Amino acid sequence: MLTPVLRFTAFAALTALAGAAACADNDEPITPDAGVTPDAPTPPTPTTFAVRIENVAPWTVLKSGFASTKVVPSGGPLGPGEAYDITFTAGRNQAFSFAAMFGESNDWFFGPGPTGIPLYDAMGNPISGDVTAQVGLWNAGTEIDQEPAVGDATGPRQSAPDAGAPDPDPTVRAIPIAAPLSAGGTFTRPATEQMIRVTVTPGANRQFTVRVQNVSTATTLVTSAGSRDVHISPVVWALHAAAEPMFKPGTADRGQGLELVAESGRGQNLATVLGVLSGAATPASPLVWAVHRGTTPLYGLGEADRALGLERVAENGDTGPLSTSMMTPRTGLVASGVLNTPVGAAMPGAARPGAAFEGEITALPGDRLSFVTMFGMSNDWFFAPDPDGIELFNADGSPMAGDVTHMIGIYDAGTELDEELAIGASTGPQQPMPDFGAPDPIRQVRAVGSRYPAPASTHLRVTLTPR
Repeated sequence: MLTPVLRFTAFAALTALAGAAACADNDEPITPDAGVTPDAPTPPTPTTFAVRIENVAPWTVLKSGFASTKVVPSGGPLGPGEAYDITFTAGRNQAFSFAAMFGESNDWFFGPGPTGIPLYDAMGNPISGDVTAQVGLWNAGTEIDQEPAVGDATGPRQSAPDAGAPDPDPTVRAIPIAAPLSAGGTFTRPATEQMIRVTVTPGANRQFTVRVQNVSTATTLVTSAGSRDVHISPVVWALHAAAEPMFKPGTADRGQGLELVAESGRGQNLATVLGVLSGAATPASPLVWAVHRGTTPLYGLGEADRALGLERVAENGDTGPLSTSMMTPRTGLVASGVLNTPVGAAMPGAARPGAAFEGEITALPGDRLSFVTMFGMSNDWFFAPDPDGIELFNADGSPMAGDVTHMIGIYDAGTELDEELAIGASTGPQQPMPDFGAPDPIRQVRAVGSRYPAPASTHLRVTLTPR
């Protein structure tokens, strides 16, 4: 419950009216009748508000893309010896996933398992070398399975991109070496490493290059119609922190475009969907809030950090110093407190996408609400209303109600140099310890503005409900 730790209230003293008038006849004062009490103004009744701050970030991957240009530039799927290179930056606890069609199949595709290929080891060092052992061959569960390169609905023989009949088992699943065929029997497929090689090469400044190479030969795929090489379609890829960016084994295809990759190597649709789902789905840290009037208690735009504790919230999500500062009585500060446990959580922590902080405040007309919560993937950004706070009452004195998210912005505390969100070595998820980053050369609190195009409303929803 968002219970105030402070409440300072000042009421004006009431002055009794005891007017005196001279009597026209005798100049004696006229005194009020004994026992008559002058009317006193009724003190205003505080309004209780339920406050909800919900993380609504929609993104499921950090980055994504579509690799269709070969190392030796040419179009089409990869033939033997050909490769795609994919270059990107990544941080610790992030993984790389991809999907590419096994071209001679109905709906089989290459890719790592649902957790992806980790890009750093347990010690935080970037990985390097051959990671093909983490890549498998998967059945999309969208089309029947025929003998590769022989069936009339397989990639090289189908009359249309989706010519095959539906798979009676509509789930994504790993394909064993003895692969069952829909018409009965099995097909002995080549080992994955005989068809594809995936290598990771780390570079400077957290950069990685992943190479996807076709290593098949003219004798790799042994079929009833003879031996041949295989082909690998252009690659749709994603960098992610959460598992299962493209599929979940044992469940049906999500309808986002994986079927088109697996059946005909058409990756544009899946790449487009993943592009929409790519972004900084940042946690929102525990927050410090204040009810106030006629003042800006937490920060000021264009000012240096006031050394009250905003820096600790913005850099590390640490509410302790700022909440302690707010316990000192000061002009205009009505109440303050902390929200540190998401709804339904057993322990304090950040609100990740889908989670929310909730609580209650009490206020009078003229009061405003401010709060600060860390943009967790940053160096020192925070979500907050502008310095004046959210007006809690309308001009007619009625309490504000509903969605007030439009009053929230993303701000830079001006205390630490900004790096790539979620990737930079001193950002919230990457720093080895608090205060790890270099100082910001612009020591001013300021709006993030065009440096980050997504508005605060894509991350948070803030609502007020008068009780």
